[in-house]
Amino acid sequence: MEVHLINKNNFNIYSMDDFDRYQTVENVYRLIDGQLQIVHAPFTESWSPERRRQKAAEILSGKYIVYGAFEQERVIGTLMLLPELNEGRMIIDSFHVTAEYRRKGAGRMLFHAARQEAEKRGAKALYASACSARETIDFYRAMGFKLSENPIPSCVEEEPFDLQLECVL
Repeated sequence: MEVHLINKNNFNIYSMDDFDRYQTVENVYRLIDGQLQIVHAPFTESWSPERRRQKAAEILSGKYIVYGAFEQERVIGTLMLLPELNEGRMIIDSFHVTAEYRRKGAGRMLFHAARQEAEKRGAKALYASACSARETIDFYRAMGFKLSENPIPSCVEEEPFDLQLECVL
């Protein structure tokens, strides 16, 4: 497994075709009275073939700095960063690992690449509007993220159930 900056030499519109975004969620975190609490709120998430192609097009758009985790030539994870800093923070716009490679280090490797990129660009923190699924938030917390004291209003409006997190660099 290796992590590389994605470009047109290692990624194309078909690169996400076998990416498995499927996730069954039983519990989520909710901010209740200023405290993170676990709430039972089951749902599943999955990407259709059309959504996988749409994600590949977003990655190829040139609007993002994108790192990919690869097993041979297969894309097993992606992390998309917005290049412009927001109040000194570099925003993680999208971060996904295919189902069969979760809990095998791909997410951690992608996070470390994003952290190095953010530091190189002078960011003071990484920012994520993260899905509130327990597994997702537990991962971000293990990487050093905490609830943001200064949430980005557009992120809150776009995904009201997401948790707004920051990792100081």
